[in-house]
Amino acid sequence: MPDEERKAVISLLNIPWNDVLFVYLLPLLNWKDLFRLRRVSSEVLCLVTEYFRSCQSIDLSIVSGQFNAKAFQIISMNNSYIQFLILRNCKWLNSDLLTPVLKTNESIVHLDISGCSALTNLNLQILATKCRGLKKLSLQNCHWVSATAIMSLALECKNLEYVDLTSCWEVTDESVCKLVANCPKLSYLSLSRIYGITDYTMSMIACTSKLLEHLNVSGCWRITDFGIRLVGEYCRRLKSLKVEDCRDVTEASLATLRLRVVVDRPNSRYPYRAQSHRIRLQI
Repeated sequence: MPDEERKAVISLLNIPWNDVLFVYLLPLLNWKDLFRLRRVSSEVLCLVTEYFRSCQSIDLSIVSGQFNAKAFQIISMNNSYIQFLILRNCKWLNSDLLTPVLKTNESIVHLDISGCSALTNLNLQILATKCRGLKKLSLQNCHWVSATAIMSLALECKNLEYVDLTSCWEVTDESVCKLVANCPKLSYLSLSRIYGITDYTMSMIACTSKLLEHLNVSGCWRITDFGIRLVGEYCRRLKSLKVEDCRDVTEASLATLRLRVVVDRPNSRYPYRAQSHRIRLQI
């Protein structure tokens, strides 16, 4: 390395790491630049390694296709400060890679593993026991998620505010009811394309989710006007509702809701279909 470049590197390294470089400079670099910076010298490698160990936020959603298992291990190794872990569509991510990260980072409040098909319910079991302060969880298109795993999360992670279970096909009425009953702070809930969800879940949401603002039940074919009416009547903070492709939800229940809630389905002339329901709501 030329003397001038070496002096520049030494000058950079003399700047306080934790108070300046880790706060104001390195966060401005993207992941590709950080990995390039590691190759400058052994001193800079030490700097970047120490920065990785102190990162509170790891977001790979934009570069998921450019990363691999080795690179993920480099940025997460020995880090116990992670609060935001966004790994959406990281197809290379498996249970063995994620498990040690969850075990050593009990301060995680936001986890997004949507589209990660190589994980298992063991990861969610570990998440439930280790990260009890979890507030935001995204499991969209994680078809491997089981009802049992959701119930474990419900029992341990009672501060959840945002839960996306879109296309988690194995999730059941019972597990979602346990979730909403134990997590009263929920403001966002997506149950889209979970075909087993019925009005029983909607009645429990109406009973317990007083802070709910956004509900997505699009593609839940077994939900009817009865369930929508209950949620509309008792979830007074509701701001948006998605019911596209809910075949038994009509304007009979949506018309009144439209006065205060944004509904994804345009107003249409669905005929009212009277139905009998045996679900009794207890408030």
